[in-house]
Amino acid sequence: MDLGEVLGRGLTLDDVVVAGDVAARLLDVSRGPGEGPAAMRATLHSRVRPRGKVLLTEALDLTSPRSKSPMETRARLMFRRGGLPSPELNATVTFESHDGDGGTAGWLLEGDFVWRAQKVIGEYQGNHHAAISQRAVDVARRHLAEDEGWTFVEIFAGDVYTRSKRISMLRRLGRALGVSEADLNLS
Repeated sequence: MDLGEVLGRGLTLDDVVVAGDVAARLLDVSRGPGEGPAAMRATLHSRVRPRGKVLLTEALDLTSPRSKSPMETRARLMFRRGGLPSPELNATVTFESHDGDGGTAGWLLEGDFVWRAQKVIGEYQGNHHAAISQRAVDVARRHLAEDEGWTFVEIFAGDVYTRSKRISMLRRLGRALGVSEADLNLS
């Protein structure tokens, strides 16, 4: 909430949401699931005429304790602005038994962005994914998901920050999710 005091000094709505996601996640860990955003909302409403209240309220409405990194937050905001459906964040994806007797499902992976109904997984690939050992793990995860019928989309910083790459990413995800290009906001 103290960020309201320094708004207008270069902070954007996205910057405040990034900070809000971190705070909400930490509060959820210490107080219990769902408590972070509630505690933040109570704090904002308890203040008398806080600076930046309009922007802070907007940011709070966009905050999620399920986001695990600033770039996950920025990608999620890009999806929203682009007109894509909201994904589950850092969600477990399971596999179905292929033994023919309706057996059990099992853990497959945790996806950064999961659109379960469309069987699409988006994975933000930050700098730590560049190491060959991590790439090997990432490719194995991708193959597991694709073997189970999921579409796997890698997302990079350029897809968020560079207009042409952002438009391409939104189109690619839109196709995978069954969203008409006419329904996307590509500006």
